[in-house]
Amino acid sequence: VLSPDEQKLLVALDSFRNIYYRPGYEAEIDAIADNIQGNTADFIQDINNLIASDENGLLLLVDKKHYLANTFVPEDLVDLTKNPDYAINRTDLSLRVCVEEALRKMAVAAKAEGITLLVSSTFRTYDYQKRLYERNVREMGKEAADRESAMPGSSQHQTGTAIDFGDITDKFATEPSGIWLAANAGKYGFSLSFPQGYEPVTGYRWECWHYRYIGQSAVFMQEKWFNNVQQYMLDFIHFYKNAEIA
Repeated sequence: VLSPDEQKLLVALDSFRNIYYRPGYEAEIDAIADNIQGNTADFIQDINNLIASDENGLLLLVDKKHYLANTFVPEDLVDLTKNPDYAINRTDLSLRVCVEEALRKMAVAAKAEGITLLVSSTFRTYDYQKRLYERNVREMGKEAADRESAMPGSSQHQTGTAIDFGDITDKFATEPSGIWLAANAGKYGFSLSFPQGYEPVTGYRWECWHYRYIGQSAVFMQEKWFNNVQQYMLDFIHFYKNAEIA
């Protein structure tokens, strides 16, 4: 007889194996699912511990199929101000408290290696994202805009946990701060949301500058079970938490 968690896992595995972005990623998705299925007890312990420890609601799935309400605003936003640890390029930036704290720790570590992190974009309201998206559609057309701009309600920035670093261009990947973040961000709980080669999975082209704070435990989970792809992990957690069992 299967336990409730084992039943939930089977439902989640079935949903994950048949996820809408499967074409082209069949081998990777099946390999992830097979590994989970072959290590059920270990995985259930890991996912239950992660969900139980997510007191800040960092595992919220927000993407092109899962929208936030137009009224959604995190309750614990803090304004970013000029400081000795990281640079800001605007005076209207804000993040959730736990994210700013993690950012500061990461920035101090980067500074010790001669790297100054520049924060360029953070929390965005639904209305701000609406204006940004509509401007991008006007300027580049809907198809191009949809590859790099979220419709209002579907942006990770609205959660107050996402940060765009540097000049927000592809060249950031080859700049010292971009190289440092790629190697070190995970140690501080930050995950690259839109990695190279995964546009059909994430819905967005590669964004080497866009990191989301999910916490160190979630980064570990992402690396251990999901080939270090944030979208895979957040989708799976969503399936598991919402699995309906008899």
